[in-house]
Amino acid sequence: MRVVHKDLKHGKIKLVVETLDDFWHLQHLVEPNDIATAQTWRREREVGDKLRPERLKKRRVTLSIRVEEVEFHKHANRLRLLGTILRGPDIGKHHSFSLEFGSALAITKNWRPDHLDRIREAVRASRRPRVLLVALDDVSAELALVRQYGLDEIGMISRAKVGKRYEVEREADERKFFHKLAAAMNDIISRESVRAAIVAGPGFTKDTFVEFLREKYPELISKVKSDNISSGGRAGLYEIVRRGLVERVSRENRVSFETSLVEQLMMEIAKGGPATYGEAEVKRAASLGAVERLLVADELLRRNRAGVEGVLEQARRTRGKVIIVSTEHDAGKQLIALGGIAALLRFKV
Repeated sequence: MRVVHKDLKHGKIKLVVETLDDFWHLQHLVEPNDIATAQTWRREREVGDKLRPERLKKRRVTLSIRVEEVEFHKHANRLRLLGTILRGPDIGKHHSFSLEFGSALAITKNWRPDHLDRIREAVRASRRPRVLLVALDDVSAELALVRQYGLDEIGMISRAKVGKRYEVEREADERKFFHKLAAAMNDIISRESVRAAIVAGPGFTKDTFVEFLREKYPELISKVKSDNISSGGRAGLYEIVRRGLVERVSRENRVSFETSLVEQLMMEIAKGGPATYGEAEVKRAASLGAVERLLVADELLRRNRAGVEGVLEQARRTRGKVIIVSTEHDAGKQLIALGGIAALLRFKV
């Protein structure tokens, strides 16, 4: 995300969308009753001569709408804002902005501190390397991209079943599987501007694959780090994140950061340490100035912002750090199971 204009005196910030993560951030930044301004296409009625019927012609216009709905389609790489036109042609009628990569959007609203924190985080994240994960065992490779909102699972490449075959045939099958996986990695790295990849798995298959890359794909091996995990498949992808292997490549990676905080929270709760969860208990801890880190699920924030806004402000006033946790990954789902809000404390209450 890129900020091209900021005028907080009049509540206006203009942003440019650069990555899929930016759509996710905007989903949480743009709320009903905000004013969104962007260039868009609008049909105008043009009257022809009497022998021809009226026809609809599209032209590019700048519109401002009062937002009513926000729809994030992460698999279609777009974000839609729907609302009523305030400024421009056809005032009072409904219109939707369909934002794509490179789209510029001006938002006018009452900017709260957590909104501005999110924009700063999105701008910082745009400068970090995107990471490709490969969980590899002897029968398949599961691939995913680490994005701000969680793991974007791309799919699986399976190896042909070898059965009782000669060693030379098994080696040929393995090399065919490796070529297919390397080609997929190259395609993703090029398309998504990935600067680092982690190949991890149980056993020796990953080591054999890394040696294969070193021999056949030297331009790819420079981006690859390898490590051991206990299983392949989807579980292996999340084990890579949980064990902090992503942080080794991108220290500030948001998914690993949120996962480690939720794991720390669960550990403190299990041993009766300085932690609490649930709206009532967290509110009490915040009123006593005990909150060091306040974890709030983004789903709860969207569903009941008015109910938790006071707790967020109280934590900030007592120098507590507020962290919005994505529910698109497993750690966020754990937090939702605890009520969507929890806190690591300075002292037990």
